[in-house]
Amino acid sequence: MNRNSCFCLLLIIALGDKASSAPQYDDEVKALIQRYQQVEAQLDRSVRYSRKTGTEGDTTIEQAWYNGAGDPIKVAVEHISSAGRELTEYFSLDFDDPGAMFVLTRKEATQDGGTQVDESRQYFGNDGKLVRELRKSGSFKPGDALDTVRFPNTAVDLSKQPKDDRTEEQRAVAQYDFLSEPEKIASALTQAGPPEFDPFAGVTGDSEKYRVIHYTASPDGRYAVALGFTGKDIDWEGFKDSDFPGTYSANGWQPDDGTPDSEYGKIVNDLVDLTTRQILGTTNGDYYGTRQRYNHDQCTVTWSPDSRTFVEATNWKWGYNRCSAARISSAGKLLGPVDLGKYAEKTAQAYLATHKGPKYNGSIDISVATVTDAGVVNLTILGQGTSGDHKGDVFFSLDESVRVRETPPGLRLETVGIHASPEN
Repeated sequence: MNRNSCFCLLLIIALGDKASSAPQYDDEVKALIQRYQQVEAQLDRSVRYSRKTGTEGDTTIEQAWYNGAGDPIKVAVEHISSAGRELTEYFSLDFDDPGAMFVLTRKEATQDGGTQVDESRQYFGNDGKLVRELRKSGSFKPGDALDTVRFPNTAVDLSKQPKDDRTEEQRAVAQYDFLSEPEKIASALTQAGPPEFDPFAGVTGDSEKYRVIHYTASPDGRYAVALGFTGKDIDWEGFKDSDFPGTYSANGWQPDDGTPDSEYGKIVNDLVDLTTRQILGTTNGDYYGTRQRYNHDQCTVTWSPDSRTFVEATNWKWGYNRCSAARISSAGKLLGPVDLGKYAEKTAQAYLATHKGPKYNGSIDISVATVTDAGVVNLTILGQGTSGDHKGDVFFSLDESVRVRETPPGLRLETVGIHASPEN
């Protein structure tokens, strides 16, 4: 049994220990476990930054790993001194938005000629609160391999922790500082100089035709969605966003109308193979920038765990603009895309027409919860008021499950299930 297998086995066992946290956080903990596995599997083909400070006998090594889309996926800080070694590793679903995070801490200290090892595994929910913690300790004789796999985890009962006498504001500030620290470390490392290792160096492909949209990469780090145009010879310097260095925005760009100012054509979103920098095809999206969110406008790409099926949804404050599903074949070809938004709307209209209750009304919004390896998209379609006396009112909310299935003519959408959301 390798390190990952042992680690995940212990975590799965811990999920059944309800004393360690409230059950409502189980899905978030499972998502962090899955993210840990995905990140560890791609580290050897990720960009790595490293910095060593201090003096001999008392050094600190900071490291940050980035995927091919330029998103941080892991941060580690290691301190080595005469007292021993301390390592802290951070894994997050989104380092730019401090919240759900897994933090692994390992301390090695010399003791009676041997070594004492203490480990802590902490899980923070989307609200930034510590929701689960596992601890283990072991003593090793001189020459022993410092592998803690044979030592059991102990779930910490968070309800019995010492009372925190700080004010709510003080706790919130401390929590934010702790969860935002890895992003600060990663940013400082990238600004300090070139990476220590870059597997993408020298790979050009179609890279001058697009700019990757952050946080759209597949779980395995191979694919991502990018901003592009239907024209050629793009001058990307003109689209640099001065407010957010390293990003690009074509907000306000006019579609091709035959005028000299529109030589780049229309905005499109491309699916890119990050390992080769090749464009595999368009997604039917037309998101205008490389930041995932601009105020109320955002682009969300939800992937299946196996990095084969994905949904791109672009939304504004009260609704969605586009929602498309696509799939990558076993040969690495882009299949689709298909208009999931229109399909979901038609299914919702039919459901509401045959059930007592609200009518199909309001501004329509679509949010995607999950995409499974079997190609089933679980989404919520919402109708809500945007102005007047009904501004913010929810007229209906339906949970739909739609399968994206491969057929000889192309991708096909099939309804798996639909029902009113629990809050309705």
